[in-house]
Amino acid sequence: GEGGGDGMCIDARQAEALVREFAATWKGGIEGINQDVMAFFSNFRNGIEILKQVLTQLLLYHTRFLEVLKRAYPRGLPGWAKDVVQTCQILLEIRKYSRTF
Repeated sequence: GEGGGDGMCIDARQAEALVREFAATWKGGIEGINQDVMAFFSNFRNGIEILKQVLTQLLLYHTRFLEVLKRAYPRGLPGWAKDVVQTCQILLEIRKYSRTF
């Protein structure tokens, strides 16, 4: 990869592809998860609990990915990193679904 020298090495093309793919699909993905959970779990309370667990896991993986990027580019993120979805955006989207329960 083309990391920032003193950072860790990552495959820059793969990281860029991941960032762009996630940016394009994450909202629809959360909506799909919500619909699936509601369809498969007739017990409303169980469904909500499972949805919370899944979305929490998504946030954890996303946060780890951002940490890896920052370590790989200690001197500043590359231009394509402007497409990185911020954790606060994901939290706002999750809150939207929480309001409907």
